[in-house]
Amino acid sequence: MHALIRTAVTVGLLLAPAVAAAQLPTVAQVYDRYAEAVGGRDAWRGVQGRTETGTADITFAGLSGSYTRHSALPNKTRLLIDLGVVTIDNGFDGERGWEVQGGPPQRMSPEEEKDLAEVQRDGAHFLDPSRYAKVEVVGRETFAGLDAFKLAVTAPSGQQVTEYFDAASGLRIGTVRQVAGTEVRAVFSDYKAFEGRKVPTRIVQNNGQGDVVIVITSVTFGVPDAAVFKSPLGAP
Repeated sequence: MHALIRTAVTVGLLLAPAVAAAQLPTVAQVYDRYAEAVGGRDAWRGVQGRTETGTADITFAGLSGSYTRHSALPNKTRLLIDLGVVTIDNGFDGERGWEVQGGPPQRMSPEEEKDLAEVQRDGAHFLDPSRYAKVEVVGRETFAGLDAFKLAVTAPSGQQVTEYFDAASGLRIGTVRQVAGTEVRAVFSDYKAFEGRKVPTRIVQNNGQGDVVIVITSVTFGVPDAAVFKSPLGAP
């Protein structure tokens, strides 16, 4: 009897990893559910650009103000956070990236520019896991209080990111990455629909200093004026 019990336990231990792996979805299944949860790839495919507005709260500095983010295909972006005493201005004009935080504009590092330079072929690009150099489902764990699938991602730039998707809703609920040797954790929540497309309206980012809380109140789809992406760095 004891021998049978030992055999059963041994078999159970051997099978446990295989059973756990079988319970994990494939990368395609995770992204298909994600796409469906945010409105479908067809709804996003025609998006050429968008503008988000809301508020920003820099909790560890006791500062708050307005938040605006513009983006346009294939890879232009600009983030403006007006805190009154200082304006944060980060962007990429398709060739160069810049950062302004209370002083003269500084060019982004080559690593950051390489990451932002990724060409997005259409508005549904973010729903296509094939855009990554490598991606795999590596586990299932609790993230931000939710049961989530954990994906290990290597971007075309070489940057490694961990993504988390809510096992119940299919929505992407967070990322963890290393930036200049510091772990940066972002949590996405309060998804709401704008013109039939769902986006997270609360983003909490922590880089070890404290939380930066972004609350998005409006999202409009359309290509922003080209002047929005003009670099403050001046002529190349």
